[in-house]
Amino acid sequence: MKAGHSERMKETRLGAFEMKGVRKILRVSWTAKKTNEWVLNKAGVKTELLETAKARKLAYYGHTMRKQGSCLEKVIMQGTIPDARRR
Repeated sequence: MKAGHSERMKETRLGAFEMKGVRKILRVSWTAKKTNEWVLNKAGVKTELLETAKARKLAYYGHTMRKQGSCLEKVIMQGTIPDARRR
């Protein structure tokens, strides 16, 4: 499984989770043959869970990269091992 495929699968699942929540709030059953656009218009919202998650992930990455010294989070995100011999 490639990284891009995995990321798309996560995005799809997150979008489905968001729609499930909106449908539950509006009490619209999944068998009610209503499109996602109809549900979003009825609720008066737009899909924003995925964008919020991406923004927070990027902000956390920036926060971690600005840390001084070599902390474990920074080493893991960079994918490097300090004092390791290069091949």
